[in-house]
Amino acid sequence: MKKLFIHQPLFRLLSPIISGIIIYLLVLLLNNNVQQAQEQFFNEELYFCIALSYLIQEFSRGLLVLFKKFLSDKLSAKNIILQIVISMLLCVAISTIAITFYFEYVLGFTASKEEIYVFNSIFCTITFIYIMLYISHQYLYKINTEKLAQEEIIKQNIEDDFKQFKKGINPNLLFESFESLLILIKTDKEKSDDFIDHLATIYRYILSGKEKQLVDFNDEILIVNELIQLFNYLPYSNIAINNNCKNSFLVVPGSLLFIVEQIVRTSIISSSSKLIINFDKKENDLEISYFRNDKITTQFNLKNIAEIIRSYHIYSKQKVKVLEEKSTRKIILPKLKIIV
Repeated sequence: MKKLFIHQPLFRLLSPIISGIIIYLLVLLLNNNVQQAQEQFFNEELYFCIALSYLIQEFSRGLLVLFKKFLSDKLSAKNIILQIVISMLLCVAISTIAITFYFEYVLGFTASKEEIYVFNSIFCTITFIYIMLYISHQYLYKINTEKLAQEEIIKQNIEDDFKQFKKGINPNLLFESFESLLILIKTDKEKSDDFIDHLATIYRYILSGKEKQLVDFNDEILIVNELIQLFNYLPYSNIAINNNCKNSFLVVPGSLLFIVEQIVRTSIISSSSKLIINFDKKENDLEISYFRNDKITTQFNLKNIAEIIRSYHIYSKQKVKVLEEKSTRKIILPKLKIIV
């Protein structure tokens, strides 16, 4: 949190000088003694007013800090009135003691009640303005902070929506599919029809999954099969999956599709090097494993599936893990279930 203006060193240094000069001039005006200011402006009375302004302002600032520390930070009417009343009483006490001391020990005579009243009235007015400036600044800071927080939430929601939209559309896969489709249309129209069916099934599932929070594993694995068949139409693709999960459980929609795509895009695949992705069900986890054959430029890691990790964190306390073994890599996803 940035410091409020009353805590800034420059304000603390200059404002008592300005307020002290104003108080000195007001006292002269009230006593019809403006001639003194014209004859000799810088005198003991001016320095006394400035020194007393420093003293009262620092005490008032310290009191405001104590109020913020020990009372609720909420700007309630009760707290504001309490701050004003106690600050005024403190101001009157300090001003009365300082004026009495100055008149008796410096000037050599006792201050009249009228003089004490004039000083107290002026210093109380300055203190009141000081407190009001602090409260108004604090209120504006609070309002602006809340607005910035709301704007940050809106910005985050827009970014999340854009990420979900981009993830759903998956432009890389879409453009690669269109390029392959253009070739298939010219070479094999029957295969192009099958290719379109696979692509349509995948995107139909992705778009319909936006309305669901969790989906059945068996439903998702069917679309993973469609994705694998789609990838096998692309150049140098030689991919297969081995599903060893017999029982059903829940997964985040599109999570398996995204992980499989990342595995494919970070692995070296050729007609002589087949990529087999295994799905195995453990006690509390789903284990996705494959033979590690990473590309030089891109490798599979947790950053590749950051969105999946964030999604699973919402539904499970168990973390998504990537385990590197001698020749294989395992992605561990927690099995999700609805607690009734």
